[in-house]
Amino acid sequence: MKKKIINIFLLLIFSNFFLVKDIKSNSKYVSNSLIPNDLSNKKFLKGDIYKLKVNRNNLKKLLSLLKKYDLKNAPKKNIIDGKIIYKYKRSLNEPKKTIKELENLIKNPEDTTKYEKFIIRSFLYLSTNGINIYIQELNSNGPSALWSHGNKSIFINKRSLENGTANFAYLLSHEMIHVSQSCKGGAFDAYPVLIGLNIFNPKEKYKKNLENDIYKDLTEEQIMLEIEAYANQEKLINTIEIFKNYCLKLK
Repeated sequence: MKKKIINIFLLLIFSNFFLVKDIKSNSKYVSNSLIPNDLSNKKFLKGDIYKLKVNRNNLKKLLSLLKKYDLKNAPKKNIIDGKIIYKYKRSLNEPKKTIKELENLIKNPEDTTKYEKFIIRSFLYLSTNGINIYIQELNSNGPSALWSHGNKSIFINKRSLENGTANFAYLLSHEMIHVSQSCKGGAFDAYPVLIGLNIFNPKEKYKKNLENDIYKDLTEEQIMLEIEAYANQEKLINTIEIFKNYCLKLK
């Protein structure tokens, strides 16, 4: 899922006094579980221009970096030329925030503890089962994250870090579901198959993501693999349990 800051636009003006600038993160892609196994196709991977393998020694530093982006992206209130201006960053499917909601977030910043704990737990489960996690530069037309089952590796776009801790947790959760889909297929390096997780109106919720070019050549079955991951990626505790149920039994 490639993300970048796009159009800064006016959301609300109240008596020419309140301005809200919404710096929207363009979530073009979240995942492509169908990357060629040998990675010889350079459509997505840039190579080793930048590639960091996440390990126990740098995980804390990674979380610290995500925290810095959380602070950078958080709602801010400024007075410019006599006007109160609110500025914040949101993801593609995130509803626009009201001034009341922004004021509340400024006074009470979001607690990212649950996301940090999930990232740590996920890393431990994945790494101890031979799954590598890499932070790497991906091509401009590539995804924000992907699961390469043939290499038993998760690749997360370096630029995705800029969207903070919660987004990183959801990306990792999405890919971890794909790992579990491979486990359901019979092995960590097996082609993913549907697990049969509950799906509640995901096509409408994730329509903007699924309409992107990266998905245009996928079969209906392949699209369903993505829908299953999209529909459940924010259920972080469930993602861990799904992995334990389908992957640990392979040991």
